[in-house]
Amino acid sequence: MSRALAALTAALLATTVAQAATASNTPKTAAADSVPAVWNLKALFADQAAWEAERKAIAAELPSLAAYKGTLGRDAASLLAALDKQSSLHMRLARLAVYSGLNADEDTRVAANQAQDQLASNLQNELGEATAYFSPEIAAIGKERIAAFLAQEPKLAKHRYYLENTLRLAAHTLDQKGEALLAAASAPLQQPGNIYGLLANADIPWPSLTIRGKKVLLDQEGYVANRDDRDPAVRKKVFDTFWPVFKAYERTIGATYAANLRGTVFNAKARNYPSSLAAALGPYNTPDAVYRTLVAEANAGLPTLHRYFNLSKKLLGLKEMRYSDVYVPLAKPPRKYSLAEAEQLTLQGIKPLGEAYGQDVAKGFAEAWMHATPQRGKRSGAYMNGAAYEVHPFVLMSFNGGYDSVSTLAHEWGHAMHSVLANRAQPYETADYALFIAEIPSTTNEMLLADYVIANAKTREEKIFALSQELELLRGTFFRQAMFAEFELTAHEAMEKGEALTGERLTAIYLDLLKRYHGDAKGVVKIDPLYGVEWAYIPHFYNDFYVFQYATSISAAAYFAEGIGKGDTALRERYFDMLKAGGSNDPYLIVKQAGLDMATPAPYRALVKRMDHLMDQLEAIEAGK
Repeated sequence: MSRALAALTAALLATTVAQAATASNTPKTAAADSVPAVWNLKALFADQAAWEAERKAIAAELPSLAAYKGTLGRDAASLLAALDKQSSLHMRLARLAVYSGLNADEDTRVAANQAQDQLASNLQNELGEATAYFSPEIAAIGKERIAAFLAQEPKLAKHRYYLENTLRLAAHTLDQKGEALLAAASAPLQQPGNIYGLLANADIPWPSLTIRGKKVLLDQEGYVANRDDRDPAVRKKVFDTFWPVFKAYERTIGATYAANLRGTVFNAKARNYPSSLAAALGPYNTPDAVYRTLVAEANAGLPTLHRYFNLSKKLLGLKEMRYSDVYVPLAKPPRKYSLAEAEQLTLQGIKPLGEAYGQDVAKGFAEAWMHATPQRGKRSGAYMNGAAYEVHPFVLMSFNGGYDSVSTLAHEWGHAMHSVLANRAQPYETADYALFIAEIPSTTNEMLLADYVIANAKTREEKIFALSQELELLRGTFFRQAMFAEFELTAHEAMEKGEALTGERLTAIYLDLLKRYHGDAKGVVKIDPLYGVEWAYIPHFYNDFYVFQYATSISAAAYFAEGIGKGDTALRERYFDMLKAGGSNDPYLIVKQAGLDMATPAPYRALVKRMDHLMDQLEAIEAGK
């Protein structure tokens, strides 16, 4: 670490929330805001010419893979040579795709960047086609000979999990011709998601809304920034202006999502899975019981969610609670944050994870691993991309100064540090981790941040705000994501039964869930039928059966954050061991080895109990006012 970086790390770690709070009442200095807000991609490639040269080099090398065909079962050395070649090309191509993807997402309106990203995607598909014979050949070698090869050649150890997993999936592996066909089909089957992304982020014309004399563009970022306005009339107007846009595209987005579903069902049938859910969980050997137990326990916990909404209605002084009221904090946010202050607050929150962890986060802040500046055409939402194994992770978000943005920053940097730890501990072949684990460290960071803010609140209003933020984290990450998971399961099962799924039908399915989860029939939260089109706003639905892992992960995160926050160093070591494991074993087993069985009701019931405990504290404060 350089002296300058060490000094910055020390300064960031030393900054207290009290100092950050007073900053809102004093003029901000240039130094306070002089933190990188746009990423530096030169660590990936010096310029576009270097990227293009590498793309051409990889493309020229792909034909050499044909020489390994038919040789994988010859002996251990032949198998190692083929697998090493595949890994080398995958690692180089991943770096290529990270660069083009980040450029494309920085401004989706730039056609040249979109074209470049398509070239990288095409090359990935070509690599998939060129190596399509690997799985069938490995399956043909058989378990006994693979075990013998592993014993004979120590260098095959880094490929062990891949080999054993490939053998396990032999029943879902086609012959070489079939695998090549599915690899070739991957590009067209990805198009619904690509089309949706361009439509939702670049092409839809967004309306403007005047709020307190200021004209606001109500695109996706504008909606998120204004949906929690303190004025009920304003936030209802935000909802009633924003959602008709998606309603106008209901048919088109419905057809796009239905096409995505058909592709998913096609792949499941082609690989001999009984369902789309089984196909999604199968590659990582995740039990079906994890998904279905989550949905069942979320529904069982709805009385706690409805208690939260009723308490919110009381604290907000509302006669009737509407869906447009669910995002508003129960107390006025104490302040807005600069990006530098958000980074400082995050570092304070994650201190229970240790000094070394905090130094790694501060290093990423200082070295411009993140694009945080909001701008027109930028991909909505937030993500971390850690696929460039030899470089470092990159984070995309649009920081708007609210506490939600601070929490998002902590979340995405939890992902980033997961990649940092896994890449340090694992070879490339087992560094990449499954989504099932990925959301645990990100959500643990969010919960540590929330716990820190609650513990350090100075006034009644700050305490109420901090408690409401953690409650909102539980609502949004457990119950809301479980609702999304139930929608996905319902939609996929309908497609599997051959039912017609139009945009209107998808809206009806989603509206039914929205009303049930929010207690519309019980008078808890009033749901306007217009808001049933919200399914069309969720980009994660194009990454099938992804979102349930947010809900499982926050359940695991609550366990880790509570114990680590109380100083349980043994638990912290098990937590870090889980992160360092990367993708070296089945993700369900990696989490289970850390102490949690996510196929049982216990983790989910514990989270619901935590939510009730937070509300007990909030009610006690309200009673003592």
